Amino acid sequence: MIRRHQLRFTLLPVFLSCVLSIASAVSNLNALQQEDVLLKALKDELTRSMEKLQLKDMEKPYYIEYAVTDVEMLEIKAAFGSIIKSERDRSRLLRVEVRIGNYDMDNSQFVSQSLMFSILPSTRQLVIEDDYLALRRDLWLATDRAYKQALEQLAQKRAFIKTKIQAEEIPDFSREKAITVIDPEKQITFDQKKLEEGLRRLSALFRKFPAIYDSSVSLHVKTAHKYFINSEGTVIRQPAPLIALYIRASTQASDGVILKHFIPFYGTGLDQLPPENDVSAAVWKMAEELTALTSAPVLENYLGPVLLTEQAAGELFSQVLAPHFSGERPPLLEQQQLAAMMPGSKLARRLNRRVLPSFLTVTDDPTQKAYDKQPLIGFYRIDDQGVSAQPVRLIEKGVLKKLLMSRRPRKEILQSNGHARAMEIGAPSAQIGNLFVKNTEGKSLAELKQELLDLCRDQGLSFGLLIKKLDNPNISGSGLSLSPFSMGGGPQQEGLTTPILIYKVFVEDGREEMVRGVNVGEMSVTMLKDIVAAGKDYYVNNKLSGGSGVMGAFFSYASLFGDAGATGIPTSVVAPSVLLEEIELIKPTGPQRKPAILKHPFFKK
Repeated sequence: MIRRHQLRFTLLPVFLSCVLSIASAVSNLNALQQEDVLLKALKDELTRSMEKLQLKDMEKPYYIEYAVTDVEMLEIKAAFGSIIKSERDRSRLLRVEVRIGNYDMDNSQFVSQSLMFSILPSTRQLVIEDDYLALRRDLWLATDRAYKQALEQLAQKRAFIKTKIQAEEIPDFSREKAITVIDPEKQITFDQKKLEEGLRRLSALFRKFPAIYDSSVSLHVKTAHKYFINSEGTVIRQPAPLIALYIRASTQASDGVILKHFIPFYGTGLDQLPPENDVSAAVWKMAEELTALTSAPVLENYLGPVLLTEQAAGELFSQVLAPHFSGERPPLLEQQQLAAMMPGSKLARRLNRRVLPSFLTVTDDPTQKAYDKQPLIGFYRIDDQGVSAQPVRLIEKGVLKKLLMSRRPRKEILQSNGHARAMEIGAPSAQIGNLFVKNTEGKSLAELKQELLDLCRDQGLSFGLLIKKLDNPNISGSGLSLSPFSMGGGPQQEGLTTPILIYKVFVEDGREEMVRGVNVGEMSVTMLKDIVAAGKDYYVNNKLSGGSGVMGAFFSYASLFGDAGATGIPTSVVAPSVLLEEIELIKPTGPQRKPAILKHPFFKK
């Protein structure tokens, strides 16, 4: 039997060890903070602003937050075996939010004609050197501007509210627990010359394909650290590295129609990119497919069953479903005409109602780093409002159960679930991280094709359609047209981007024939209820999203020129192949530009 005094002496070393470990951890945390000049400047200016920032006879802020993205970027671009660009850049972008009033009613989320862009936070480029006084100066000026703008917003909002009856009293800002996470800095090391040589070799592969007019290979190595600090006591520093490798190519068919193709590769480190031999094989296959498209027959208008597989299945859920998971309630509007310019969710009012077939369940889980050994770039630990990321079961057996939330509450959900996400410029809003679409009745691709053909027979059609790839204009470039409404962040006609790889599947013998030349007609989120079947395969679709609202529109505008680099909100969608009973595809009308008069000079012989 162990006596009491023996037990006490036995446990004493364990107790001392725990105390020393805790002391060591605290010491390391303090050391990390003390060494970081930017973090010290943020904390000191925040403290001063909360204590002393006040115009005479005006209210003080009740809340201030600073968010800084510290980025070092390497961009290399090659075309046809030669380097076009090889540049390194460094930037620090500050976002400041100042709130006046209280958690129940403050200056936020009110849009007037005179303050059209007041919904956007104050932003400023910070000095890139660790100069404490220079950083404090930049923070001081940005905070002063944000405070004065907040005063003007609050005055207009209060005047507006006095003339209106408020049906529901919902807080403007949720109260959340303060957290501290100071992660070690993470640098990406690389040999720039070696990377350039690799891109030369990859881009030179297009010298074997005379039908392709234009092509490029670009690599973006983004070493980023995100800082977040607020007056509630939250202090965050976390690395956010991103690697993006884009291969894109385009050409023209004999009828003048522009044909495009692209391949993206993403990771959080260079070691997550495939070996060069694998990338070369993918480029070769892509170039062969694009060449085949130049002689593929043009598809006329079509209305009938469509099977979407591989990247196209992921894009279906990314483009049509994911944008409607936001639970943020819309801002107050001085004029209702402004409503057309505000992003909105078509699912937010459908809680506890069926939005998908009963065999599909959807979860967003930003805490997952990989799926089936493939990296998920939508991973993050802390969101852009300083709230810990949480898995959220959004749809259970086809029924919408929850929504993604930032700190902007709604009647049914008063707290954030850690899904506030922002681009480097722009306000945080509720967005997906890693969206998993799971199927309880998965079928093989052969079974899905057979069901496609059965539907075609029932509808008296001689063929159905199989779509494997949809366009991503942010990478491939586009003739995308933007209206004044879309530039303001307003909704455009719902639909999918143009199919790149589309095939007829003939009822008679099941053979496939590549076709081209159609766009997808209207494709609303409500149509997803009519998914007939889904596969047991799962495709990982990593992409950079432009977010919503005004900044999302500017991100779309950047896509006019193709290759949006490593800009955007990293997201991942894991989804199976899906069969829809009816989709309309429409042949575009209008004149096309004639192909090049002379042959490509490299292939002129």
